[in-house]
Amino acid sequence: MSKKTILIAIIMLLLASTGISAEGLGETIEIFRGNIRIVVDNTEVSLEEEPFIHNDRVYVPLRFVSSVLGKDVDWVPEARAVIISSAGHYRSLGECRPDLGEIFVYGEVKRVSYENFSVEIEQHFDDNSIEIENPLSFRQDAVIVFQGGSGSENLHFYQLRPGDTGGFILNSSGQVRGAVIGR
Repeated sequence: MSKKTILIAIIMLLLASTGISAEGLGETIEIFRGNIRIVVDNTEVSLEEEPFIHNDRVYVPLRFVSSVLGKDVDWVPEARAVIISSAGHYRSLGECRPDLGEIFVYGEVKRVSYENFSVEIEQHFDDNSIEIENPLSFRQDAVIVFQGGSGSENLHFYQLRPGDTGGFILNSSGQVRGAVIGR
């Protein structure tokens, strides 16, 4: 093989896999793009966003992978969180159990602290209300049910936002174990 053939092969390889550097959040990374094929169930598919390689790992857009797996993807910019959920998967919220020391409060969400997993609410009172102190701290496994015009579905804590109204079930330790939210 001649040096000219080897040189042409190297140039072709370099053109096929383009290196890109990006800076953001104080870190510079180098990625390589080019000629990455995605095959799903023996069928090659094309993507709107091109996959890339970084540190010998292939990165494929999460929305594509999730949709192939039958999942829904929601980006919550305020929390800088990606929520992946199964269509049709629903966790029900058990009733409030005062006999176990639980209380139910109504209110409107005024502030959400995604870092502390807590909300501040403006409490709405009725004859049976017990005044609570803000902020309300959510358990990591809290069940949040959104009731909208098309039925009920679960939300993740990161999908709560100021202006949401609803009821919150606080366990005997004062943490929110569940909520029913409307918008």
